[in-house]
Amino acid sequence: GWYILRDWSETDFDRNTLLENLHVRYGVSPFFKISVEPNPNMPGHNSIRISPSGLGLPDRKYYYMDEDDRIQTAYKQYIRDVIIDLNNAANEATKFGTDMFSYEKRIAEVTPDRNTLQNPIHTYNAVSLSELKLTNMINFYDILQAMYPDSNITEHTEVIVTSLDYIHKIAQIIGTTDSRTLNGYLIWTLVHKYIPYLSDKYTSPLDSFNNDLYGIKEPQQRWEMCSRLVRNVMGLAVDNYLEKTNPVSEESVRVVNNTFGFIVDVVKKRINKFENTALLYKHLQFKLSTLELQIGVPKQARNETFMKTYYLGLRIIKSNLFETVRNGIYFQKKIEEKKLSNSAIDETVMSHALADVPKVVYSPSDHKIVVPRNLLMEPVFEHNFPNPVIYGRLGVELAEAVVSSVLPYNSLWTANKKILSPSHMTVDESIRAVQSPIKCLADVISNKHSTVPEQVVNETSLRALIHLSAVSVAQEALHLSLENKEHIHQPSLEGYEDPALFFMSYAQTQCSESTSQHKLYEEVINFQLPQKSLLHLAWTQISEFSESLECSVAEDLLCRDIF
Repeated sequence: GWYILRDWSETDFDRNTLLENLHVRYGVSPFFKISVEPNPNMPGHNSIRISPSGLGLPDRKYYYMDEDDRIQTAYKQYIRDVIIDLNNAANEATKFGTDMFSYEKRIAEVTPDRNTLQNPIHTYNAVSLSELKLTNMINFYDILQAMYPDSNITEHTEVIVTSLDYIHKIAQIIGTTDSRTLNGYLIWTLVHKYIPYLSDKYTSPLDSFNNDLYGIKEPQQRWEMCSRLVRNVMGLAVDNYLEKTNPVSEESVRVVNNTFGFIVDVVKKRINKFENTALLYKHLQFKLSTLELQIGVPKQARNETFMKTYYLGLRIIKSNLFETVRNGIYFQKKIEEKKLSNSAIDETVMSHALADVPKVVYSPSDHKIVVPRNLLMEPVFEHNFPNPVIYGRLGVELAEAVVSSVLPYNSLWTANKKILSPSHMTVDESIRAVQSPIKCLADVISNKHSTVPEQVVNETSLRALIHLSAVSVAQEALHLSLENKEHIHQPSLEGYEDPALFFMSYAQTQCSESTSQHKLYEEVINFQLPQKSLLHLAWTQISEFSESLECSVAEDLLCRDIF
């Protein structure tokens, strides 16, 4: 029950059972999130990870803006409107909205900064369930046994805790919260998760809130929500169907492999600047020499027998969306459980290859660059595009993934798919190697892009450094690829040489406009500058960009020591 609906009894309230049911049966993550991820100290094995969770807003920083902040006001209003739609008085609904925001702010106070969670060494804390039991009151043992019943969870089972300090503090908050407030918060997290699947009456407040949070003007259509749900649960089946009807050509695979090869060669040459730090240089050289490319999902995942077995446990009820959503959550938990027994096929690679927003990424636990098949389809990609266009688009994405493998924080992973020990000399050397360009870029970003919050400017500068390095690397890789080829001017573009076509193709990928709310979200959550800001940064920092178009840039803006 929920005290808001007046069907709740304090004497019958069992906080532990409710917390367990939300995590296990409904896939909701109040206070903490439970997932299965690659063990960074045991290549080829997966472990349970317990991470901070439980906020209704995207990040703790949203709770510390001005008291009259538009997003905070919108969130309270959203809760209020949902409660009113459940036939509650306006004053009671307003109080509930204020109370929930205040309670979540308590959680935000103990939630670690996203900045501190970037370093994989800091977030690897392996402890047994018996050790966790000694230090806090949360019954993780019962929750995990119910969530993964076939995995032989015992009190000696070792889990990875992202932040031990957070777990201790959140346990204190749970222990000191009165039953009524706890009931209110726990059921609200359930309602908040499932509102998108309800009728328009209930989704209308969510649409208004998303407008204020992200700047989304038009509400999501029902078919879009259903499409995303299918993609989330049945992404592999959808991808296999698309591959059968419109396969990636062998010529496209050859072009991508060649592009990848030239990019890796350039990065190998670039890391020669680290020769004076022998351990770091050797570490990065070995990583680049063993780096693999994965196009689409692994081949064995396309096997018909594998597909039937994979989806065997998924139950779809045509006339009951809510139950189907719950079945989808149960199915995903079963897939997670297979990962615990190490019987799942490259699930991390598959999750990257089937991502909702396709992007070339480096997967450190697999030591692979993953290219989703969607990025190799028309009109985004054709194997007979001119080389400058291929390198200016897909090439930059490939280069960004390769560069990210040798710069923090992926540089803290070895070619053997493990993280370095905290005391390893390469850890400090790797981070120290980029401090100078990061500081320079931080000054440029602070002066030219003042909207970036001060707390995240260093992380934003690191992301920008990786991106700018990727553009520079891709341009040099293009030059390498054309060395032994006849120079051809493109029809109707005779006035442009290959470098100019490369940079124009790149610029076309960086022209989208974002709302101010979405810019804030990207800066706080992903440490990402808006595309036009990144383009301006590339224009001022990569001299070949302006030179290719016969323009000049003020020298005082140039950070000369970018990797």
